[in-house]
Parts: sequence; structure tokens; C-alpha cells
Amino acid sequence: MINSKINTKKINLVSVFLIICLIGFFIITNQPQNTSASTTEIDRLSKEIDQKRTELQKIDAEIAKQRQALQSVSGRANTLQNTLAQLEASRKKLLVEITKTETKIIETELLIDKIGFEIKQKESLIKQNSDALASSMRKINDLNSKSFVEKILGYESISDFWSDLEQTEILKNKINLEIIELKKIIDDLGNKEIEKQQEKNILSVFKQELASERESVESTKKQQDDLLKRTKNEEAEYQKILAENLRKRQSFERELMDIESKLNILIDPKSYPAPRNGILSWPLDSIRVTQAFGGSQFAKTNPHIYGRPFHPGTDFAAPVGTRVKSVYQGKVIGLGNTDAYPGCYAWGKWILVEHPNGLTSLYAHLSSISVVVGQEVSTGQMIGLSGNTGVTTGPHLHLTIYASQGVKVGKYGEYRPGGTGCAATGATGPFADLNAYLDPMQYLPKL
Repeated sequence: MINSKINTKKINLVSVFLIICLIGFFIITNQPQNTSASTTEIDRLSKEIDQKRTELQKIDAEIAKQRQALQSVSGRANTLQNTLAQLEASRKKLLVEITKTETKIIETELLIDKIGFEIKQKESLIKQNSDALASSMRKINDLNSKSFVEKILGYESISDFWSDLEQTEILKNKINLEIIELKKIIDDLGNKEIEKQQEKNILSVFKQELASERESVESTKKQQDDLLKRTKNEEAEYQKILAENLRKRQSFERELMDIESKLNILIDPKSYPAPRNGILSWPLDSIRVTQAFGGSQFAKTNPHIYGRPFHPGTDFAAPVGTRVKSVYQGKVIGLGNTDAYPGCYAWGKWILVEHPNGLTSLYAHLSSISVVVGQEVSTGQMIGLSGNTGVTTGPHLHLTIYASQGVKVGKYGEYRPGGTGCAATGATGPFADLNAYLDPMQYLPKL
């Protein structure tokens, strides 16, 4: 009898323990998460991000106004005052775009910080849910370690047994829900990590763009100062400079023509795609062709300008600082700045991108370069900003498309030892067999 009472007491203690465990489980799994600090920071950052986005809308409106001002002075007669006005309008527009890029950088940094706090919040939830789940699993394991007979004998009444059995089933269902919730939080964490890395990549691009924009502003200001210094604000002096630029371009084109006519590179016609509109994308957002490829009437009647009776590419109207995009995915195989070499009058700042479809594209007369040799670029990716470097009569983008097999990067002096101009310097540039030149407009989208 005494043993029976002792056993009954033990059974009652076990029942109480089970009830306490159940209560403890619900307290653990339903208690407020310790994420108030993260939530506060997330709310604060969200407000700052919204503020930056509002600022960006105002900046976009200002850019639109500056763009309109630039368009109003573009396309006018090539006079000193018009050129200075266009350079000043380009500079003002670039300054606003710099403000926009700086704001986008701040916005992206805030977003990265916000995602960081969200990740910490997810990690905290995972730990709490994991702890609660582990505790619940231990309780279930303890219950399952007893046989059905032991469980029945441990209760004074069948109603107590069924009550505890019901609570056990509730506990099991709760565990299943907790497992589902935990998996969702873990998946959310993985997505947040991916999102954070994507924003870091975007931030890197914005910083590259900012560097290019600042370089372009400096280039524009230098052009303004040089023009005023060289012309003494006299139109006649400016026209002399234009005439001298034409003469320099003639000399460069003849020199290049002489080199390329001797290359005789074997080109397999099957190594590059047959002409078809849409194979390549536009290098600019706004398209206006100012000089076509090939034997245009202008090129035929002015062979002295190109050194050949055809224009080896397509020129597009582009005020200084216009974003230049890669026409197709590929790899940067060369770039340079012929202006860095005294006496070399050529492409100015240029980029050469080799594409996997057998074509290669040249972008010349840039004000800044945003890529490096060996870098992989995607279709439509910004690679630089347009300008007026090299030998030109005004700001524009020159685009040449080659059959990849027929173009190489080298030093002018290597192709023409003892030569003058660029050949007398260490300047580099693209050199192509004359048969490697292709009409860009046959590969770009239809106008």
C-alpha cells in the first residue's frame, strides 16, 4: 500500500512535469522576439531611403531641364561661342548627374545597411526558433521513451491520460509548424544575403560611374579653358584651330591607312555573322547619325579628311558626358588615350571590345573610360562617357565595327618604325585589315 502511494506520487510528479513543459514550450515559442533594436534601425533606414528617393525625383527633374538646355545649344553652327555654350551646358548637366550618382550611392549604402539589420534579425529568429524546436523535440523524445502501458499506469484517471495525450498531439503539431516556419526564415535569410551582394555590385557600378562623371567634368572644363586660352575669345582663331584639326586628322588617317593597307590579315567570312539589323544594340540612349560608314557623299568628296574615300565607322551626335554603352557582351581587349602623347592626333580616349560572335567594336573620342582591359562587359553596360578627345571638329561618338579576326591592338611605332606623329610615340590603338571594316548600321537596330 505504501509503495502504491509512492508510485502514485511519482506519477503525479511526472504529469505535473509534462504540463510545465507544455506551458514552457508555449511561453518560449510565443514570447516576443528580441529584435526591437534591429526593427528600430530598419525603420530609421527605411525613412532615410524614402527621403533619398524623393531627392532623386527632384534631381531627375533638374537633369531634364539641363538636358533641354543642352539640346537647345547642340547642333548650332560650329562657332567658338556655340562650342563654349555647348561645353558649359554639358558641364552643368554633368554636375547635376554627379549629384544624382552621389545620392544613389548613399541610397544604396543605406539599403545595404538595412539588409544587414534584416539579416541579423533573421539570424536571431533562427536561433530562437531552433532553441525552441530543440526543446520541444526533447520533450517529445522523453514522452516517446515510455511504453503505452507505462503512460496509462502513470495516471490516476483515464481522463487525465487523454488530456495529456491531447496536449502531446498539440505539441507535435506545433513542432511541425515550427519546422515549416524555421525553413521559411532560413530561405528568407538566403534571399537577403543574395540581395545584399546584388546591392554591393550595384554600388560598385555607381562608384565607377561617379569617377567617370568627375573625369568628364574635368575634361570639359579643361577644353573650355584651352579654347579660351588658344583663341583669346576670337572667332577667327577658333576657325584656324578647326582647320588645323582637319589637317591633323588627314595626317593621322593617311598614316593609319598606310599601315592597314599592308596588314593583309586572313579573315574567314564565316567567323563573323552576316549583316542583320538587331544583332547589336545601340551605343547611346538617343540616336542621331551625323556621319555614316563607307563611301558617303561627304567622304567621297572629302577624302583628305579621312585619308581614304570612305568613313571607317559611324558617328553619332553625343554631347560631352553622354553615357556610352557596349553594343554587345564581350571582353575589353584594349583601351588608351592618344592625347596623352604629344604629337599624336588620333582617337583620343578609346575602348576596344571583342564580342563572342566574331565582331569587335571600337568607341572613340571619349571624355572618360569606365572599364579596364580584361573586364567582361554585358550588352548595354556603360563603358565610358562621350567626349571631344582626339582629332575632332566637335563632340561625338565614333563607333567602328570590325570582323574580330582582322583587328589587333598595338603601338603605332611597331607598325611604322621611324614614323612621325603617333608612330613617333608610345601610343597604342586598334589596327585592322581594310577588309575587316564592317558597316555598323547593318548590325545595329533599324532606325
